Amino acid sequence: MKHVLKNQLFLWRLCFKTCPGYMIYFLYDGFRYQGIIFLEHVLGIRYVLHCAEYQEPFWKAFLFIGIILLINLIQIIPDGYFIHGWSFRAKPKLYRALKEQMFEKASQIDLSCYDDPDYYNDFVLAVAEAEGSIDRFLAMCNMMMQGLTIIFTTGIFYLMTDAMGILFVLASFVLRFVFARILNKLNYKVRLKVNPLERKRNYVSRVFYLNDYAKELRLHPQVGDALEKEFCEADDAIIEEQKKVGKKRSLLGFVNGYLVGDFIMDGLYITYLVFQAAVLHTIDYSNAVILFNRTGSLRRGMTNIAELFPKAQENSLYVDKIRAFLAYEPKIKRMEGEPVPEGNAPLILDHVSFRYKEEMEDTLKDISLKVQPGEHIAIVGYNGAGKTTLIKLLMRLYDPTGGKITYHGEDIREFSPDEYRHRFGVVFQDFQMYGATLRENVVMNRIPEPGSDSAQASAIDASVISALERAGFGERLRSLPNGLDTQVTTEFDKKGVNFSGGESQKVAISRAFYANADILIMDEPSSALDPIAEYELNKAMETAAKGKTVFYISHRLSTTRDADRIILLADGRIAEEGTHAELLAKDGKYAEMWNVQAGRYK
Repeated sequence: MKHVLKNQLFLWRLCFKTCPGYMIYFLYDGFRYQGIIFLEHVLGIRYVLHCAEYQEPFWKAFLFIGIILLINLIQIIPDGYFIHGWSFRAKPKLYRALKEQMFEKASQIDLSCYDDPDYYNDFVLAVAEAEGSIDRFLAMCNMMMQGLTIIFTTGIFYLMTDAMGILFVLASFVLRFVFARILNKLNYKVRLKVNPLERKRNYVSRVFYLNDYAKELRLHPQVGDALEKEFCEADDAIIEEQKKVGKKRSLLGFVNGYLVGDFIMDGLYITYLVFQAAVLHTIDYSNAVILFNRTGSLRRGMTNIAELFPKAQENSLYVDKIRAFLAYEPKIKRMEGEPVPEGNAPLILDHVSFRYKEEMEDTLKDISLKVQPGEHIAIVGYNGAGKTTLIKLLMRLYDPTGGKITYHGEDIREFSPDEYRHRFGVVFQDFQMYGATLRENVVMNRIPEPGSDSAQASAIDASVISALERAGFGERLRSLPNGLDTQVTTEFDKKGVNFSGGESQKVAISRAFYANADILIMDEPSSALDPIAEYELNKAMETAAKGKTVFYISHRLSTTRDADRIILLADGRIAEEGTHAELLAKDGKYAEMWNVQAGRYK
């Protein structure tokens, strides 16, 4: 319970710090809502009935109703503003306050976290449930205030009018709570059994309505027939599971809904009230009517309070994920470390090894390599040889588990990661296009602050256009009506442009050209390009990469043949090293790969 309360206090502090006035009024609103109901439905109706029962002058009832209407009018004006105005502005602020913390942390967590399925699942769940956790917390606050107000106001009314009546309400509440728990457990067990069957049904449904499968379903209609059969079998199994518990569920529903609800309250309790009023004359008829009318409210108030902890416990499970995510301390801290000396320098790998997890084998094994400034290195090898892992180590997206990497004679772990990575211009194989302008998709994190002068903006645009031209995107750029202001993808703008795979790759390559970094990394830079575009890219690289250290990773050896040195990785080790001609002369694995590819064109 202490842990659950701590998690709810975490949300309260976040919400109160973000919108203190809104949170105070939010709690007041739960009290106000049930307070007005008590004023109208208990005190108001009771007084009017009392006036009728004892033949009081009409003006007394009329005056009392007028006072209640005036109170209602006074409080409904700020309430309308709260519901229809304030809430629509405050809730996005609460969501943003939590999401900003999470986005900031997401930009800091180590890349290795994405390789851990358990952590990644928790991370995804935390982000997905951020807004839901706040919504559930606010709903619980409202439930708590309403429940406490009902119990306080109606409870006092019962104690002052007929204390014995509370026993009927308590009996109904406790029995309903017990049978509801039994019914919920039964429903939960059924849910566990039908869940995989429902997932199968949902999968079949997706296959039939998603565009991804449309062509193949039409080419292979027998697949659709088999899936339809699977759907029917799963549906029949779900129906069978529901049949098994049908009678028990009906009996529990009858007991919970009628015996402990209608029978006790509408049968026994009303009989008790009539006996008290008509036979014993211990309570007024007006009080008997109000007491009976408020039993449901008192029971709801008790239910609200009783359900608070289970709901808080459920919400706490999600808040645990959020707090654990926010509390994660990155091993590689972006802003810590020394500045990187100016200029390019040798990049040296000294007996570097790396494994993704302790229990796994090394992905890279005892790699030693010295790369001179301005040298062009091609890294080749079969899938899974460790090529991309090596590049991630060079960029310090991971730290080696053995050995070290030095730059300017210093271990790169001594440098500020942000500043060190700024020395790299990178095109990853799995690059992404963002729902932003073409300019922003090229400039990326080097976007100037808003309000920059026009001369600076013009210089940036000139650099962006130059980078796009060198990447072979110039002709396509000139065909775009909005030029650099073209929105990439139609995600947020129906006038946006969805570029082809080759065009997108050229935009991604232009990022590396625009960065004007000391070290360029090109991971499969021509995988989506046609032969002519690949040839033009290689020519552009010769010009753009003069004086820069360049790493190529490619399965297309035509891209790597002109490199100063070729490194062939096999089983996490450097298997061969040399120029294209030297490796062909060795007649080893590189020569075998080259001959297989070149043979297609002979």
